[in-house]
Amino acid sequence: MSSPPSVSHARPRPRHPLVPVVAIALGSFAVVVSEFVPVGALPQISDGLGITEGTAGLLVTLPALSGAVAAPAATVLMRRLDRRLAIIGLTALIAVSCILSAATTGFAMMLVSRLILGISIGGVWATSVSAAARLVPARIVHTASSVVFGAIAVGSVVSVPSSSLIATHTSWRATFVAAAAVAVIAALVQALAIPKIPAADRVTMAHFRPLLRSVPANIVLAVVFLVVFAQFSAYTFVVPYLHDVTGLGAGLASGLLLGYGALTIVGNFGGGALLGRSIRGTVIATLVFGAGGLLALSAGGTVTASVCVGLALWGLAWGNAPVALQHWLYTDGQDRFSTEAVNATFTAVVQVAVASGSLLSGVAVNAVGVRSSAALGTVASAIACVLALGFMALSARRATAQEAVVAVSHEEVRAAALD
Repeated sequence: MSSPPSVSHARPRPRHPLVPVVAIALGSFAVVVSEFVPVGALPQISDGLGITEGTAGLLVTLPALSGAVAAPAATVLMRRLDRRLAIIGLTALIAVSCILSAATTGFAMMLVSRLILGISIGGVWATSVSAAARLVPARIVHTASSVVFGAIAVGSVVSVPSSSLIATHTSWRATFVAAAAVAVIAALVQALAIPKIPAADRVTMAHFRPLLRSVPANIVLAVVFLVVFAQFSAYTFVVPYLHDVTGLGAGLASGLLLGYGALTIVGNFGGGALLGRSIRGTVIATLVFGAGGLLALSAGGTVTASVCVGLALWGLAWGNAPVALQHWLYTDGQDRFSTEAVNATFTAVVQVAVASGSLLSGVAVNAVGVRSSAALGTVASAIACVLALGFMALSARRATAQEAVVAVSHEEVRAAALD
């Protein structure tokens, strides 16, 4: 994922700056793996706990809700805390949550463990990118951010298919044990590799006001919400969708999801390179690919070829979506917004969208069947395209009008000087 504009405050400078960046990225990887473990093991979890698959979708909804609250709260509450300690503590909390999930004796305890995970999700997303950016020279800030968000893309590659396979051949509890082990390893590496990273912005709630009062920023955030809502409406139930609608076995479904995940990595790094040429062009391409992929998946759900094409387009789009949308938001903000406030707000919107998409999709799945999940995602993705294209067209028209006014003013000044 591309980074925000370089931060002006002093940076800690380790001798090999990308080493601690990789350690931070491991925490992001652990977050994604832990968050999406239930997606791959959803059928087994629902059977094991005696609940419907739609209800099991709450295991994605609840951590997203607590993450939405935790992102701005953690940013403010940890404003004086060394970011090294914050990142290590949040990563360790992932392991605690996963161990509780593996040992759960009922659905209520499982929900509590997932709420705990949400605290880590919000905190890690809100602090990791800015912390990684401060560890490297300004010229490779984009590289540092791409490493962190590349880890998120890799996490999405391995989490769902691997948890599906583990749950199929062992038990769904083993998937949470594996996720806990990943988090423990990440925390140990972070303790060894990350130097002290003093808090920078000292964010308070006042830092959020300029962002929340900006109409263009709120439109971009609305597009972010719709894109993420679409993603998790469909993705939360993608395993039962491939089984029940497309009629694929566990092995073939896992293989397709692995391919989907691999394409998210391509989208992440390829989209990051394209952003240097055109932010708006990259955003448009991302939104169109995402909507097209979900349309192919939902309209041709019973046709394996259509599903393969849909997953390919969807994977490429989702891999680049966080990159493009966050960069679009930063570009709009320029130097008017606090970097950490933007990170926290973006994270909160993303997590609310994850919760909303998985929750409403779960309601639809319980009411009318699993096919509704992809249909709901397609509609939300199409609305995001229309909103973004309309906003860009209006912005371009206003920019052209302002340039014309400036040009006329210059001509008038020149004419007056000649007189």
